[in-house]
Amino acid sequence: MACPCVVLLGPTCAWKSEAAERLAAELSAEIISCDSMQIYRGLDIGTAKPDAASRRRFAYHLVDCLDINEPYDANRFVTRAQDALAAIHGRGNRAVMVGGTGLYARALIYGFELLPASPELFAELTARCEQPGGREELLAQIEAAAASPAAIHEEVYRNPRRLVRACEVLALTGRLPWELQKKHNAPGANFRQLCVIPDFAMLKERIRRRTVLMLERGWVEEASRLAAAGLMETPTARQALGYREIIDCLAGKIPGGVGVLPELLANRTIQYARRQLTWFRHQHPGAQLLAINDADGAADKILAALRGLAAALR
Repeated sequence: MACPCVVLLGPTCAWKSEAAERLAAELSAEIISCDSMQIYRGLDIGTAKPDAASRRRFAYHLVDCLDINEPYDANRFVTRAQDALAAIHGRGNRAVMVGGTGLYARALIYGFELLPASPELFAELTARCEQPGGREELLAQIEAAAASPAAIHEEVYRNPRRLVRACEVLALTGRLPWELQKKHNAPGANFRQLCVIPDFAMLKERIRRRTVLMLERGWVEEASRLAAAGLMETPTARQALGYREIIDCLAGKIPGGVGVLPELLANRTIQYARRQLTWFRHQHPGAQLLAINDADGAADKILAALRGLAAALR
């Protein structure tokens, strides 16, 4: 029997961590992070990673597990999350999964087919993509294999890593990844999902305030240390939100210096949150959607909904 799991999803800065920890305290549950970047050691402030006190109090999984030079993707997340769920179940404990990486959550909850991977091939294709004309070469491979331009996943054009991954799967299987993955619309029986949908104007103000706090806590210094450790040459961790902008600013590539960072980083995060909201509204059939229109008592409202889901899993 799989471990029953309450899943709390939603955009960044939407009270998820607070509500998940409060539920975990009530249930003596263990927490699984569904975040593509919190798994990396050193990416702390900019990813809003649970602090040391929280990690001493709660059993967190998929946090601080990888060095920044290691790859991470939906396949690797699903494998690690399934292992964590099995271990939690083996101890007789409950599980709470929390995060905002929608693709990872959907792959686990709805049972996407896991696709083959080759770290060596991925590294070779990444290097090729970064060469002059390399991106266009890889796109031509995808376009030649696709039934029509409309059949190509839009992320392939926007995200170089998705392009490389598509070429990797194509080389290994002869087919494009979205042709191989079966899209299931029924979540696994042992998952109960809550997707938090905050009022966007309210969320934007929260993000702006949090961005200032993160900078005050040393986000610039953290990014500088990681840049010296080679963050921008890593396969996955370099995509962490905001770090490239800080590093470019420190290198003099962005006019205005560090003084422009609060607005620049907040706007980047707001754009990301908008995409997250679109995803969670449409990609998780069967999930309970919870509108949050008032910041006062928001975490209490989320916790109450989570309690209902947890009770349904007993």
